[in-house]
Amino acid sequence: MKRLSLLIPAAIVLPLALAGCSAQAAPGMPKDCTPAGDASKSVQVDGDFGKTLKLTSKTPITAKELERSVLIEGKGDATAKDGGVSAAVTLFNGRTGKVVQAIPETPLMNDAQQLPNWAYQAVRCSVKGQRVAMAMPATDLANGQPASSLGIPDLKDGDSIIAVIDVTKQQPGTLSESKLLKKAEGTAKQAPEGFPTVKLAENGEPTITIPSGVKAPTTLKTATVIEGKGETVKPGDRVYVNYRGVIWSTGKEFDSSWSRGKPADFLTTGVIGGFQKALEGQKVGSQIISIVPAAKDQGGYGPEALQQQGHKADDVMVFVLDILGTVHEG
Repeated sequence: MKRLSLLIPAAIVLPLALAGCSAQAAPGMPKDCTPAGDASKSVQVDGDFGKTLKLTSKTPITAKELERSVLIEGKGDATAKDGGVSAAVTLFNGRTGKVVQAIPETPLMNDAQQLPNWAYQAVRCSVKGQRVAMAMPATDLANGQPASSLGIPDLKDGDSIIAVIDVTKQQPGTLSESKLLKKAEGTAKQAPEGFPTVKLAENGEPTITIPSGVKAPTTLKTATVIEGKGETVKPGDRVYVNYRGVIWSTGKEFDSSWSRGKPADFLTTGVIGGFQKALEGQKVGSQIISIVPAAKDQGGYGPEALQQQGHKADDVMVFVLDILGTVHEG
């Protein structure tokens, strides 16, 4: 559908047009956020934070250029330059006040290359917990083309778009490779009986041996075999790990950041449960063994997804993960 493809292609080209910073700028807030104007100042909405909203302002609302006003102040630092946000967005036709589109919580990176300018300006001037009203000519939404080109019912050339963004989360920034540990380091611990054994090369790369004659567990199991002394990984953190994964039944590797020659990074909330449980609450420097059955409720991918990846539906995966660094959620 033309409307959807223009508004949220790949969940990044979102029709956001942040237009100014709050009166009390948060730490790290850019000094050149788009300023407020009469149109954005007039915006009033009703509804729960992070949900679809109702425009209660008097209409029409007309904006000649991008404007931004803060309706609810957030707390904390501004979005990191290499981070991002998660935000729920409600778009209104400024002439009729009707909802154009309601977009549930969606991740947006603070990246001018990934986002059109108005969306980038939205993210870079965000603070967690903030509700922002933006007003813009509909041509801004259409990248300079006539409003009619968007294919939105009852949106006319000359209309304005009102966007209200609820910033629900701030995505963590990144760490340079120089700030990461090279391998797990800390106090060695004995793995529970029946767990695979791990032999480490000088650079920390693990060789995983499945115990002979031991049946694969049917429930998720994790064990700390090196306890680090760094920061504790929290839910929603960006975590840097080196890991190797093998199939219990064959001992064969199916995935490995070691083999690719570079640590992987991801949000703890964006991976399978078997990874998430192995990371959250652990300290940087730790090495974790995670035994992950196929079932989703045990932290796995699910039988169908495993088969799509070329594995058996009941394959049990074994991961050995070195936690090399973490960046906390904003």
